[in-house]
Amino acid sequence: MGLAAKGLFILSILGTDSFAFAEPMRSGTGRILLFFLLVVVVAGTAGIASSQTPAAPVVSDMADDVVKVRMAPGATLRGISEKYLKDPDLWPVILRLNGIESITDVTEGRELLLPGSEVRLSTTALDTSLAEIQRANEAGAQLFAPILIRNAIDFRDQAVVQHRNGAYQQSISLSSQSIGRADAARARSEERRDIEAEARLSDRQGWVEGQKVSENGWTERELDAVLNEQEKLRTLSASTAQVVFRDASRFRLNPNSQAVIQRMRDDPLKRRKEAQISLVEGDFYALLAPESDRSRLEVNLANVDAKIDSGSFWVSQDRDSAKFSNYDAKPVAIVSGDDTLVLGRNEGAVVHAGEAPKEKVAIIGRLALSEPADNAIVFGTHVRLGWQAVGDGHGYWVEIAFDPLFDRMAESLWNVPQNRTDDVGLAPGIYYWRVAALDALGLPGQMSVARRFELIDDSAPPYLQIRTPQPDAILREAAVTVSGETEAGAAVFVDGEVADVDGSGRFFMTISGKDGSNDLTVVARDAAGNETTRRLAFTYVADRRRDIVYDAHLPRDATGRFLTATREFGLSGTVTEQAKVSVLGGDGALRSEAYADASGRFTLNVPLEAAEETLAVVVTTVSGYAYRETIETLVSDRPPRFRLSEPPPAITSTPRLDLAIAADPGTILRVNGMAPKASDDAVRFHIDLEQGANLIEIVGTNAVGLVSIEKYTVVFDTVKPEMTASEITAKDLGDTEMLSIRVAARDDTGLALTSRFRVRLGDAERSGILRYSKADKSYRGMIEVPRRADGSAPDVVVELADVAGNINEVTLSR
Repeated sequence: MGLAAKGLFILSILGTDSFAFAEPMRSGTGRILLFFLLVVVVAGTAGIASSQTPAAPVVSDMADDVVKVRMAPGATLRGISEKYLKDPDLWPVILRLNGIESITDVTEGRELLLPGSEVRLSTTALDTSLAEIQRANEAGAQLFAPILIRNAIDFRDQAVVQHRNGAYQQSISLSSQSIGRADAARARSEERRDIEAEARLSDRQGWVEGQKVSENGWTERELDAVLNEQEKLRTLSASTAQVVFRDASRFRLNPNSQAVIQRMRDDPLKRRKEAQISLVEGDFYALLAPESDRSRLEVNLANVDAKIDSGSFWVSQDRDSAKFSNYDAKPVAIVSGDDTLVLGRNEGAVVHAGEAPKEKVAIIGRLALSEPADNAIVFGTHVRLGWQAVGDGHGYWVEIAFDPLFDRMAESLWNVPQNRTDDVGLAPGIYYWRVAALDALGLPGQMSVARRFELIDDSAPPYLQIRTPQPDAILREAAVTVSGETEAGAAVFVDGEVADVDGSGRFFMTISGKDGSNDLTVVARDAAGNETTRRLAFTYVADRRRDIVYDAHLPRDATGRFLTATREFGLSGTVTEQAKVSVLGGDGALRSEAYADASGRFTLNVPLEAAEETLAVVVTTVSGYAYRETIETLVSDRPPRFRLSEPPPAITSTPRLDLAIAADPGTILRVNGMAPKASDDAVRFHIDLEQGANLIEIVGTNAVGLVSIEKYTVVFDTVKPEMTASEITAKDLGDTEMLSIRVAARDDTGLALTSRFRVRLGDAERSGILRYSKADKSYRGMIEVPRRADGSAPDVVVELADVAGNINEVTLSR
């Protein structure tokens, strides 16, 4: 190694920013020390030994600050640390100095660098203690070993102080203690994090057996039995077993299945749970917890393994093949040797023994259940289930459970040949059921949506008779007594409230009727749960006046009179439900009559006999109670009137037209379909004009719908007149000359009758007027001006204007 290389090596070991040397390197003392180290390195290379003994490490001094050691057979890192660093617990310092992650990476014959001075050892020990503290914290030491990690931090803080004071031996000792405490904290944290989890046998149907590692044979497993690692579990031909993990994930072993819970681990720091299941034979269905709480699950089979991210899947194992169905969007990865097949949602696969996984297939979708209907009550001790068929040659998987989550199984029927079951015997109670179709490969498809039914052995509902009130009765009292008879011992509910029932089945209950229609449900329920339901309808109308609410859209004037354009008046509104509404003339004669509907709405047409009338509206409720009020009507058959503050211009060069319109009270104005922008004493409109002719249509509508319309045309012109020809002649008058000016022009909207012009005479200027001649369609005019000394002709500027006010200024010259 050359001198420069040796120097760089020392710098790389020490680091110019290291804790011990950062400050000295900025001084002359530090530079002298660095030069001394470089000299020692050069001198030390000549003394490196070239041989080694089998029993001890080969050591070569590289400098006072660095030593090279070769791992000899039988040597240990702790032994080397004790021999060269005087402390066996400083072996992590050696790893850090050599950039080695794990002690397992230190092999026989490997050369290791060791600190060769107290300064170097103290610096590296401080760095190593900090790294060990960080590793311990990452392992959860603050949670699982708080005292040990606190001690490690305190020892390191003391070591830093001693190092700064130059007490390097004390600093090394303190760093060693810090490393030891941090290493112990990390070990304890990892030990406490790697907790053996437990599972529970949450449901069993039929005979279920298990075998722990400590047991010599199979024994029965009771409900809620705790299951441990390496425990075996098996079901017989008519049994199932559900296992629940700590995170609420679960799997159900179907009949004739055997599994081994290989591993269950719980890491409380990362809140991660791991499970590994070996399926020996049979099949199971798994439903894992939500992804945020889910265990990491691996399934091992005889020929393949599966890494499960899916939250819902099925797997089976027999002598010839392994089968998988995935029902979740998360994947199921099937691994056989170097081959992996990933199943997505609603995909399945069959892997034959000795073969790699080849292809996946789409599993059959959800079936529609047909009978019994959801929430049906089935009387008797047996139930027959039916569902949608998927074609010949397919079997079905039927599950019946006591709960909607299928955690407590009542029956599991595999490979049912038809799309129905025979009579299934069950005890009375409430059940939930679902079905999945099996395809030609034996893969179960998606489970159907579950349905519920209740099995009742007593199928005779109780009789129920209602005596009061009579059906559709109209009552004038709020207190209503509901009474009748039912089966002795049955309970009666009136709209969910319990009625009084005597020993012979007679019942009564007083309720408070609500105003209007009342529709009650009366239910009689016997001890077996059989029910008889009756509907009870009556109307309660209180003897009180209720305001007639007329529809807001009916036109009225400022005094409240109803307005109409004809001698027939439409009246509508809301009164008491089903009341009769009558309209009487001033002489008491009936003009019109109608009945309100169940919501109180009424509509009728009333003929009028005069332009102004006072009418009576009489409301008679269904109970016979009557009240009245008067209304006034006015025939308004004159169209609305409106006027503009000033008429719009026929031609304009202004892009926006402003209109102010005054109208009769109650008149709604629209200009070109637009509503007004603002209003005060007059309604105002602002209309953006387009080039050319613009139609302005003003429409006024009064309260009874009569309309008045006025139309105007406004030409919007921004095009300036165009000069088509010009001529200037001069007549000599001695000291002056008479200029005759003619300018021909054209404009689409029309030219102004006059045009101004100016004659420039040096610093002076004279102006005049040109008048338009329709005969030759040109402007003409004359002006006398002084003769210029040089005889040159003066400039003439003409302002051509059109009727819209657009001006084009042109300059003429002779």
